[in-house]
Amino acid sequence: MDVLTFGWAAAALVVLVCEMSLGTVYLLALTAGLVVGALLQWLTGSWSIAAGAAALVTLAGSAIARRVKRARVPQKMDDVDVGGEARLLRPIGADRWRVAFRGTEWDARITGGAERAAPEAIAKVCGREANLLLLTLM
Repeated sequence: MDVLTFGWAAAALVVLVCEMSLGTVYLLALTAGLVVGALLQWLTGSWSIAAGAAALVTLAGSAIARRVKRARVPQKMDDVDVGGEARLLRPIGADRWRVAFRGTEWDARITGGAERAAPEAIAKVCGREANLLLLTLM
């Protein structure tokens, strides 16, 4: 193994270690390019062929990683509050109430059955807007 082949392989190993500690997919593309560079340097002895192939593999890997990353749609997390029961405490506005829910008081807006709203009534949580509960009276 000549010095240039060793250099390509050492660089691939260093970048791989960085990838493992940082967790970015793009460094894997660079690692693959460096490995291809090391192999071609060893097989052909030509630095220009190794560098060109390494660059092409790195660019292709980065493009693939970017496409995969963009294709992933973040999944909406289930709201554990939906379906829970809240007790109306006191009105604080037109359709806003202070409610007891999960051992503390929350601000809430009644989205269904507002005409039946009264203190101590039980409502079901049907959603949330930031820290405002959305309620439907039962």
